[in-house]
Amino acid sequence: MSTEPSAPQRRSRVRTVVVVLVALAACVQLFGVTFISIPPQSAPPGTRSAAEVVLHSYFEEEWKLFAPSPVNADRDLMVQAAWREGETVEVGEWINLTAIDDSVVQHAVGAPRSAYLTSRLAGGLDAVWSNVTGEIRTAVADASSETAPLTDADVRDLLGEEDVTGLARDLIAERDLGATTYLTDVFRSLEPDRELVAVRYGTRLSTAPTWELRHDAEKSVGAVTEGPWRTPVEDDPDRRRSIADYLERNS
Repeated sequence: MSTEPSAPQRRSRVRTVVVVLVALAACVQLFGVTFISIPPQSAPPGTRSAAEVVLHSYFEEEWKLFAPSPVNADRDLMVQAAWREGETVEVGEWINLTAIDDSVVQHAVGAPRSAYLTSRLAGGLDAVWSNVTGEIRTAVADASSETAPLTDADVRDLLGEEDVTGLARDLIAERDLGATTYLTDVFRSLEPDRELVAVRYGTRLSTAPTWELRHDAEKSVGAVTEGPWRTPVEDDPDRRRSIADYLERNS
């Protein structure tokens, strides 16, 4: 008696193999695009194990989008620079860096993690400044100008004068320095032949209309909350070239 499978059995086995392969390919594609496109909102990798970082990036992404009150506002990172022009200092217009990143996200199947940098940076700046009153944030910003920008030490001293000490001062100063470093790279990438004398950031919160009014209202664009004018920091040539390439391709 022959033990070879019949023709219908062979077709059934082929179909099973094809279905399994297609399902595996779909899973690889889904996890791959998700991992590439959505940046993890985690603590720096140095503060947690590698396993936690990997698991976080897969399973803890943007759950706030599914909350009972989902995110209904966008944060923009606004940036401005001052340039030396002979004996005077010329202040440029505000530039919305997040708008450039949003364009990348909207037109790419798997947007790079760099495309989320400015919105994360804007949110992080607002988060650390929320540890102090709005009056203190305004006082620090008003203590600077495009012709008298602040150093990192100046920011810490001004916060100390406002009785902001300890962890709150460290968090603000470190995040502010990180933003200043990024802005220095950006503006020296945009205008490599001009003398950059000061940079500053601003954050802007734009709220979307409620679901009930979605057909009759537009997004409400908020005012720019300005940060202090800062002295440009020493930039890294490799990092500057990378940022210049990104801006050139997507601006």
